[in-house]
Amino acid sequence: MSYSRKTLEFDTILDYVSRYAKTESAKNNLLNLNPLQSITEVLSELDLTEEVLGLIARFGSFPLLDDFDIEEVLNLIKIGQSLTISSILSLRLLLVMIEDMIQYKKSYQKQNVTMKVDEIFNELISLRKIITLIEDIMDPDGVILDTASDELYQIRRQIKRLELQRKDILNQLLQKRASQLNDQMIVIRNDRFCLPVKQEFKNTFKGIIHDESSSGTTVFIEPSETMEKTVEIGRLKFSEQQEIIKILESLRLLIVPHIEELEINMFHLIKLDFLQSKAKYALEINAFKPNINDKGLIELVNARHPLIDPDKVVPISLILNDIKKTIMITGPNTGGKTVALKTVGLLTLMAQSGLLVPLDQTSNLSLFKEVYADIGDEQSIQQSLSTFSSHMTKIMTIIEKIEDNCLVLFDELGSGTDPQEGSALAMGILDYLNDYDIRMIVTTHYSELKLYAYSHPHIANASVAFDVETLRPLYKIHYGISGSSNALSIASRLGLNSTVIEKAKTYTLSKDNDLTKSIKAFEEDSMRVKEKEQTLTLELQELKKEKKRLEKAYDELEASKDKILLDTKRKAEQQLKETQEKAQELLDILSIKPLKDHEIAEIKFELKQLGIEEMPKESKDSFKKGDFVHIKSYNQIGQVTKVSKDVYTVKFGMFEMPFSSTDLKKSDKPIDRSKDIKKKETAKPSYSDARMELDLRGFRYEDVKDELDKFLDTAMLNHLKSVRIIHGFGTGAVRKAVQDVLKKSPYVSEYRYGGEGEGLNGVTVVTLK
Repeated sequence: MSYSRKTLEFDTILDYVSRYAKTESAKNNLLNLNPLQSITEVLSELDLTEEVLGLIARFGSFPLLDDFDIEEVLNLIKIGQSLTISSILSLRLLLVMIEDMIQYKKSYQKQNVTMKVDEIFNELISLRKIITLIEDIMDPDGVILDTASDELYQIRRQIKRLELQRKDILNQLLQKRASQLNDQMIVIRNDRFCLPVKQEFKNTFKGIIHDESSSGTTVFIEPSETMEKTVEIGRLKFSEQQEIIKILESLRLLIVPHIEELEINMFHLIKLDFLQSKAKYALEINAFKPNINDKGLIELVNARHPLIDPDKVVPISLILNDIKKTIMITGPNTGGKTVALKTVGLLTLMAQSGLLVPLDQTSNLSLFKEVYADIGDEQSIQQSLSTFSSHMTKIMTIIEKIEDNCLVLFDELGSGTDPQEGSALAMGILDYLNDYDIRMIVTTHYSELKLYAYSHPHIANASVAFDVETLRPLYKIHYGISGSSNALSIASRLGLNSTVIEKAKTYTLSKDNDLTKSIKAFEEDSMRVKEKEQTLTLELQELKKEKKRLEKAYDELEASKDKILLDTKRKAEQQLKETQEKAQELLDILSIKPLKDHEIAEIKFELKQLGIEEMPKESKDSFKKGDFVHIKSYNQIGQVTKVSKDVYTVKFGMFEMPFSSTDLKKSDKPIDRSKDIKKKETAKPSYSDARMELDLRGFRYEDVKDELDKFLDTAMLNHLKSVRIIHGFGTGAVRKAVQDVLKKSPYVSEYRYGGEGEGLNGVTVVTLK
């Protein structure tokens, strides 16, 4: 893999990022960061960096200490070398930092948001037990506690006793031999406790002289009376140090079983240090995560070069895709062409390395196998290379290594030699590279290359804007038109003699050949297309606004519909509940006592009104010989003649058949109407107040039709004009059955309920045709 890191100043970016690292390990990892080839890895690193940036913004920086990497201390523990007080203090600080990091994790995980960085935080292992071991033998300043061991306690107790005895002796000598001393004080010379003795008494004062004053009037003598105590104290202090070494070794042995856990913690803490450094740099340059693809799509929206002063940098926007694989940028020097090249290349390397980049989040960046850049004049005096040779050396390398899926950046392609030959050479290079599926950005001044771009559909012509009045580049890229060098305008603004300018213009007019005219024609057409595009863009924006408005209205209607449906559902549930309660009431009636046929018919009618078409299943009844029963399957009334377990023999009409209890229901003895029927068939119809009437009270719903049809037939045969049908009030089942027949009867002209004296709603008066 080959990336133009130095040319695109990627190494400078990594240096800035590494300054945020707390450890040398994280810093080295950042300085050696390389672009990744896997889109999965790139997205993972960008996601992690973006998550850490969000954590820093909401919860502050990670509680990482400077130089917390104690790899050397861990190696000492593993190889069995004695630990120093400072190394144990470093270990303790690391362990406390681990606890702080675990608390940091708990504080943000309360938000119940799952993130990829959780996988790193969750690997941190609490080692509070080691902190406790260290605190049992040492205070936060590194002083070994007296209670670290019994032996150390005894040694220090003896040292304190001897030091007190020595102090008492010295104080007694201060009083006893005050006349021989220059001062009433105890001084330390060469780590020995001495008294300031006058010069004239130095030979009579027993002890060892350790020093004398600059004036020579005072000698500092360690009295012989304290020397024995001092020697004993020295011996005990040596024993103290030996005991401390034993204590520290015991501590090391207790830490050894946890060395793997410490190394796991170190690995993940350095990873978090690495991520935090990237996130903090992203915060500094106001960077975001772009959309990443491996299809060669580059779509920069307000991209900014991170090394240019944020107050001065002007965002750029450009597009490279399958249709326009190359951009040809023209325009004056210092117009921003090179900045555009470097911005595209640098941001590509940054994103491909897992760094957030300064652009709008809607931007797209692609992964590339290689990123080649030939930018600037890198003439080498030592190699005797001219500007042209320097460029050619780089271009030759690119041509030799080029393959599909590369990004190539050429600054002033073909420059440094004769314009005509340079243009031809540049076009030859572009033709050769056109055979590869790559993305290119090329800057040039040559008119021939501008026309070349117009004649190749895969190349987009563009120019950088330049303010001729202020002589300042605007760093904006205009698509569809090529730029001018503006050399004469710039020279004029800089104050070049006007006569020189006019003479130069005459040469430019004579050079205004067919090539220049063709370019101008192309640009005019392009501008017209651009204007139409802008108009369509505005219209599209308006349509999008209208779409959003309609979507909002639709959402409001949907919300209203949902509310209506909810209310309707509640009402339906309430109605169902009431229906169920009414149906249960009817079932209770059925279970209390046997019902007559007309009562059953009325209950069936009420159930039908409730939307229940079938009668509920009845519980099994028991019958005895002689009982009258209704046979459901035959819809007949019969009499039980024989009982055998759950089989009942029933006689009905001319038949006698066995039935189970589920097919039978108790019934009243049927009314024998045979005599009445015979009388009605043979006798003349009976009249009441000159009107014939039919009494249907007590009839079943099912029997009404047959009886009423016969009655109407008879009425028509007797040429009656009006009849009266008595059905009573009851549940309304018989009344409804009567009206159903009357509606369909061809004999009926009209019908109504009875009036005063006619039976009211218990009677229907029928007028016949």
